[in-house]
Amino acid sequence: MLRAPLRIVIGAVTAALLAGCPGRFTRPDDFDDDPARLLAAVAARGAKVESLTAQLRLEVWRADERVKLRQLVAVRRPDHVRVDSLSPFDQPLSTLVSDGERLSIYALDEHRFFTGPATPDNMARLMPIRLEPHELNALLRGVVPVMPHTAAKVGWDADEGWYRLDLEGPRGRQRIHFEPAGLRVVQTTVWTGDAVRWKARLGRFDGDSADALPQRLRFEAPAEDLRIDVEVVDHRLNPDLPDAAFELTPPRGIEVERL
Repeated sequence: MLRAPLRIVIGAVTAALLAGCPGRFTRPDDFDDDPARLLAAVAARGAKVESLTAQLRLEVWRADERVKLRQLVAVRRPDHVRVDSLSPFDQPLSTLVSDGERLSIYALDEHRFFTGPATPDNMARLMPIRLEPHELNALLRGVVPVMPHTAAKVGWDADEGWYRLDLEGPRGRQRIHFEPAGLRVVQTTVWTGDAVRWKARLGRFDGDSADALPQRLRFEAPAEDLRIDVEVVDHRLNPDLPDAAFELTPPRGIEVERL
């Protein structure tokens, strides 16, 4: 029996791999390149989750430094947010509330009260990643915020087996990845110019329904060398949250400081 030289065998196998495996997942036969279909899937999920309360465990990595936090959060569409940070002994350390326009922060451990506009820099004082109130609100509800855009294009991510929606607008661009089955969003990246402003990945959903909540989230801000891993310990879906839940009054005798 004749044997081919080893170099010929290796060359043939390598050529077959390169020719036959441009990606791990083949684009489905029913692939649909209509952006409206994917945008409608995001909007439908957002409509299912009007409000949420949850307990979160966070690991915040900045460069090589790590901080562990526990927070109680309450969010209501479209941009109301409340974040209570707790000590290891379940004592409140600080509270942030925002109605989307203004925010207030009470640092109990320092006996200081702050108020100012709900800018990304101010919001980052308790959830340390620079997001607009409606962006943070949506992500905590397990919904991806969609940036204003003037162009949209659908593609296929062969490495992950996901639909890919690319948006471009006056403020930058955004890429959203969807699972083919059910069109559930699993990742999004937002750029300003050529720089990634932030990136979020959603995983370990608690079911297959339209209002299933991701139990794991990862936020990244590469320019700040920042990563936040979030675990949802428990949650309540669509509770009735009055306006008072997002209001904060300074305690008597404490000066109000402007942000």
